[in-house]
Amino acid sequence: MSFRAKTNRQKDFSRGLDALARHDPATALVHLRSAVAACSAAHPGELSRRLYWLAITLHRLGKQPLAIKALSSARQLAPRGHISRYFSHTTNEYGQPRCSCAEHDDYRAFFSVQVQRYLWSVPGQRFTDNVEMETVMAIIAKAWLQMQKSGALAELDCRQKVAYFNRYRIQFPVLRAENRNTSRISSFAVGFSVELDGKSGRLPMPVEKLSII
Repeated sequence: MSFRAKTNRQKDFSRGLDALARHDPATALVHLRSAVAACSAAHPGELSRRLYWLAITLHRLGKQPLAIKALSSARQLAPRGHISRYFSHTTNEYGQPRCSCAEHDDYRAFFSVQVQRYLWSVPGQRFTDNVEMETVMAIIAKAWLQMQKSGALAELDCRQKVAYFNRYRIQFPVLRAENRNTSRISSFAVGFSVELDGKSGRLPMPVEKLSII
């Protein structure tokens, strides 16, 4: 990278903070993403600082899962101090955005596991349209209500719940023409599970890596 390009990238961080101060998070996001990309992992303190402000920006834009992902990366680089405290304040035991109650936290974790298992089983590993996405979401919600009635989660801790969510089998209808050779798709995909990350302790959310085509 040329000296001029490096200087411009360094300016992006200041420009991003200025945009945040002007209540313009959309502009700040452009500059702060560039600032993070320009920062070498050889400077963990500075990279953590830039990731933290990127997380704040994503939070203000309502992109909570991506904000938590950036914040988690910042915390791993600087495990003590205000970043770690802020992460603990804003996340639940699954390392996901904190909901208004523990039951909603559990549902979000269950949804994260089941939707990723569904997508793993279909071509492209993405939703093709809103109809498919909304149908899958409704099926998962119905399965959650049935699980709640059973009381299966009552005595389980976080890791036990994640293991149970991975064992829980949902039969989805075939929603795509390329899968018409089978009548049902099972979320019980052999060889695939969604686990708490060993480094961050987080359960990844679908929006972090999956989207509508």
